[in-house]
Amino acid sequence: MELVFHEDRKDSMIVELKGEQHTFPALLCWALLKDPKVKVAVYDVPHPLIGTPFLHVKTKGEEPRAALKKALKMIQKEFDSIDAKVSKLRASPAKPKKK
Repeated sequence: MELVFHEDRKDSMIVELKGEQHTFPALLCWALLKDPKVKVAVYDVPHPLIGTPFLHVKTKGEEPRAALKKALKMIQKEFDSIDAKVSKLRASPAKPKKK
């Protein structure tokens, strides 16, 4: 994925997420909106077949890039947690089925 910043202001930004479709931008908006300093986090795809998602972020009292970094770390932490749980399940011996 490549990030192209189209607008980068003190309290807002618009970032093009090249190489993405809907899944990651939706996840990113979810993580951004967990931050109380983020007022708006939405994305749009200008054309449904060939469009690239544009992420729009507005903040209050925090730079949007800082909020983006926090959101990315939050996503990484979530995936690490899932990975640890799956690894733990794989490591535990299978219980015999009752007949």
